[in-house]
Amino acid sequence: MIKSNRLSTLMLAVLLSVVSFFTWANDNEIENLKQRLKILEQQQITDKQYESKVYATFRPSLTYADQREPTTDVTDFLSHAGLYLEHEVAKGWSALAHGEWSIDIANNGNFGKARRAYVGFNSPYGRVAIGKQRPVQYLLIAEYVDIFNHANAPFAYDNFSPFFVDNLVSYKQQWQNVSLLASAQFNGDEGSNSDDMLNVGLSYDHNNLHVAATYLSQKIPLAATSNEVGHQSKSVALSAANSFANGVYLAGAWQQRKLALLNGVETTQSTVDVSLAYQMSKANKLKLGYFELDDDTASDNNQSYQGFNATLEHKLSKDFQIHIELLTKTFDMSDDYTALSVGFKYNFSKAW
Repeated sequence: MIKSNRLSTLMLAVLLSVVSFFTWANDNEIENLKQRLKILEQQQITDKQYESKVYATFRPSLTYADQREPTTDVTDFLSHAGLYLEHEVAKGWSALAHGEWSIDIANNGNFGKARRAYVGFNSPYGRVAIGKQRPVQYLLIAEYVDIFNHANAPFAYDNFSPFFVDNLVSYKQQWQNVSLLASAQFNGDEGSNSDDMLNVGLSYDHNNLHVAATYLSQKIPLAATSNEVGHQSKSVALSAANSFANGVYLAGAWQQRKLALLNGVETTQSTVDVSLAYQMSKANKLKLGYFELDDDTASDNNQSYQGFNATLEHKLSKDFQIHIELLTKTFDMSDDYTALSVGFKYNFSKAW
């Protein structure tokens, strides 16, 4: 749109010059062309300086689950709504704000639990933001295997790594195909008096290929005394994903966490998530996932399990779909879990 406006502006400027050259052109015609030129120039500036978007996604489901005893319940797979604003403040610099809140369809339909709430800026030197945001660990590792409709996906990653972090300061810089991301949590009322979480990562993205590695360090406050640090964890993670020409998408994520408990005990936990999607037809997509959590904690506290997910999606339009999902988990030290869900997804987005 901006390119078209520029072309129209140039054509009108040339036409004005020609019209002005010939003495037979009357003053009214010249004035009309000048007014039109002024409008196009102003529209050009407006299009360049502002970007706004309001959006929402509604994801109710009916779920039958069986672990020890069967239950049937209306569930919600992370319905939410949000607003994104960006405004150019100088050449190459733009201010941005993003707010996003959950919609709890499964219970009272409550609206208000914040998922994202931050303000920042883009510049030639990188992007900086402060507030509640996605951490590097999710953006570079989990996001590429998080293709399912279920609220607990990715199903192994979900246990040991963050999805949204408050009191976060983030930075991103990109050089062609390489991106550097860093974030740190500063929560002075809880845990450490300095940083409470550090998360850095590098990624390489070219065409449909994504490869990334991250490091995450967390200081976990004591439940009883929030201003004292309890457990501490350090994690490393790798991810890779690619979309193929035959309609197949394949992604994998691995992470290992070393957890130092307050009583001096140390445990090692690792997760693997593999996701595959195949576009069967224009309206139908098949998604398959395998996941594994390995926990070396002793006895009944061990959380180790393996499982898979199979989802069939049918799109009635680009904004509305129905899906059926089968999820199983086989625990080493607990009863196995099976769930069958039938759900809807409706997406709305309006940009201006």
